[in-house]
Amino acid sequence: MTALIYIFIIMAVMMGMFCMFVIARDVVLDEKERREKKNNQNAVSVVKPSEVVKPADAVKPAEVAEVLSVAPNAAVEEVAPTTVNDDSAVVFSTATQTLEEKYLELTPEYKGYYDEIVKCAMAVEGSKRIKNANYEEYKVGMSRLVRLKIKRGIVVCELVISNLTFKTYVNDNKVAMKQAPASIKVIDAAACAAVKDSIGIAVKAIEEERAYRKEQAKIRRRERRLEARENASTTEE
Repeated sequence: MTALIYIFIIMAVMMGMFCMFVIARDVVLDEKERREKKNNQNAVSVVKPSEVVKPADAVKPAEVAEVLSVAPNAAVEEVAPTTVNDDSAVVFSTATQTLEEKYLELTPEYKGYYDEIVKCAMAVEGSKRIKNANYEEYKVGMSRLVRLKIKRGIVVCELVISNLTFKTYVNDNKVAMKQAPASIKVIDAAACAAVKDSIGIAVKAIEEERAYRKEQAKIRRRERRLEARENASTTEE
């Protein structure tokens, strides 16, 4: 029993280290993306109040063409319509793409991987779909099968596959723990197949947990009946 506990503890430490690695990697990538957006924004000059054209001044067509020619290679996602505040300063706002917009920009190959994973998740009996502007998710009950995201033109799948033995140990010992999802970048057919296989593994884990709960419920009912009989016999005596 002691060896089993040590095994559980080692598994928990390994899972925690893996989750910390995944979280740290995502934080680094997100920080890099924010820095790139910030650099793109800093590249655009802000018009000072003293440089604002007065109403009496006429704007020549040649000057308009010169203004429109600034930063011809600016990305569409980063550049948004400008608004002028009361202080006559130009304010630039960035627009965030939705999941649908990102999907439309995927290559045909990556769209195929995305569609294959969605079909696999939808084929699971009892699965339900949750979709918003950031991700698309499929669940069975309260258990997640897969969550699909699109980051920098790549399909990213997040999966949470729990181990029944470890989960039972944590619940029995009333240990507060939240399992972080594992991320898979779907960049080729092998990664796509790995995600679909992981969905199958998640389904089996869910079925095993359901069977375990049913068996535990039977045991508790049996124990209550025996306890009720013992109490009844004691009362008669």
